[in-house]
Amino acid sequence: MNEESFYEPAIKRGDIQYGDGYTERLFERMNKLDPDFSMMFQKMIHGGLYDRDVIPHKVRELCAISALLVTGRFDQMKGHLTAAHNYGAEDKEILEVIFQMFTYTGAPAVLEALKIYEQWVEGGHSMSGFGTTED
Repeated sequence: MNEESFYEPAIKRGDIQYGDGYTERLFERMNKLDPDFSMMFQKMIHGGLYDRDVIPHKVRELCAISALLVTGRFDQMKGHLTAAHNYGAEDKEILEVIFQMFTYTGAPAVLEALKIYEQWVEGGHSMSGFGTTED
């Protein structure tokens, strides 16, 4: 990949959120499929919305966890557990967000989220415990 395949602010934000190299690997995959879409995604999401400072990044990630839980996007939730942790969220705060979603989604979704949370903790609070796929 050449340097023009990556939007540097997106790589920087991704390294902070998910760990070194995560977003570069993600964008390499996306670049193989469609470089134009990849660049648009990089600029809009990781180098755009995720880079805004209107609310603290920890709060943004706790909101992401709740939204992904409520919509049943548990695979995507995995990465946001790590991002919330990297921005300073404590385990009890992450768990409380999961518990609070019981009101909006019920027991099945909360139990599934707790299973994902337990795997994440057992994996050392990182996405590496979830295998090699990019979530």
